[in-house]
Amino acid sequence: MKEVRKIYDVIVIGGGPAGLYTAKILGEAGLDVLVLEEKEEIGKNILCTGIVSKEFFEKFDISKDSIIREIRTVKLISPFGTSILYTHSSPLAYVIDRGKFDTTLFIDAKSKGVEFRFSYKVFDINILRNGVEVITQNLKDFQVEKFKGKMIILATGFRIRLCKKLGLDYPVNFLKGAQKKVKLKEDFVTIITGSSISKGGFGWIVPEKENFARVGLITEGSPREGFKNLAKSYLFTEDLEEVRYKPIAQGLVSKTFGERIISVGECAGQVKTTTGGGIYFGLICAEIAGEEVLKAFKKGDFSSERLSSYDKKWKSKIGNEIKRGYFLRKMWGKLTDEQIEKLFTMVKSDGFIDYISKKLKFDWHSLTLIKILQRKEIREVFFQLFNSY
Repeated sequence: MKEVRKIYDVIVIGGGPAGLYTAKILGEAGLDVLVLEEKEEIGKNILCTGIVSKEFFEKFDISKDSIIREIRTVKLISPFGTSILYTHSSPLAYVIDRGKFDTTLFIDAKSKGVEFRFSYKVFDINILRNGVEVITQNLKDFQVEKFKGKMIILATGFRIRLCKKLGLDYPVNFLKGAQKKVKLKEDFVTIITGSSISKGGFGWIVPEKENFARVGLITEGSPREGFKNLAKSYLFTEDLEEVRYKPIAQGLVSKTFGERIISVGECAGQVKTTTGGGIYFGLICAEIAGEEVLKAFKKGDFSSERLSSYDKKWKSKIGNEIKRGYFLRKMWGKLTDEQIEKLFTMVKSDGFIDYISKKLKFDWHSLTLIKILQRKEIREVFFQLFNSY
């Protein structure tokens, strides 16, 4: 076994947005940071719809170079083909190139002195009295290497094995996601509902560039069957073997800290439970992680008690949104196709789209949905729907 003699301040495991952004914050503050990434390069083979709000780049001061196009129009389609078309006066959101976005974060972190090792699989971690020990295997030459540090940040996405090993809590509920890049010309985002495509979720067609679109879905059912039905409905023939699948974490995680360790991003459950999006919440929590880790270094205290403040702060910021979103999505999952059709009919009524547009907050879906549920006619519909169970 090869042992690296250098002792890092922080070892970040995982090179997705949450891990990269946390690493950048810590590197910028002068800490000696190492990122261990299992892939050969940042931004490779990512399954992501890649929609972010127009406020996103200003909030996190990130280059806009990854933006492919802006979104002003959204089309909603009911299980029986009823459509609702909404066009906003200004951009609602942006479609981004996730590979390019992650690469931007990587370049930014590297410019702050963060060190990277690619093709390194972490298979064991030991929390010691005076530090941490990370045992890896280099996937190129299969050599086992050991790294030492003072603290670890887990940013492993939906992979939760290390959280389990280290006694941190982790997501236990997952939706199933599927997506494929398809040659399809679309000028706006289409959201598709219906149990044959996405039980308890929804499907989407997101325009990309050069007459291509990202077609996908999240579901409680079979993502393979859902995608097959989606392809059939929209008359495109695709090799279903090329469709990519992944689990998407759902629900609030109990404990995301321990002695000399915290978790951030999807492995910490920091995901929008309404849509499965993880970039925005992941970066919010990365900022909080950076602040709390720097406080730990300032005090020289890496105890579980000291790091518990991270857990409290991120939950104070987005915990209620995750819980409310989870409840609302479960409510949505109980609706039959006929009941969803009734809601579409109501939304198409005079003035309702304007009402929704005034309440819309792109990054805080559950708050928007709760405000919509406060409207008298919507409350009455849901009362009738759930009174039938």
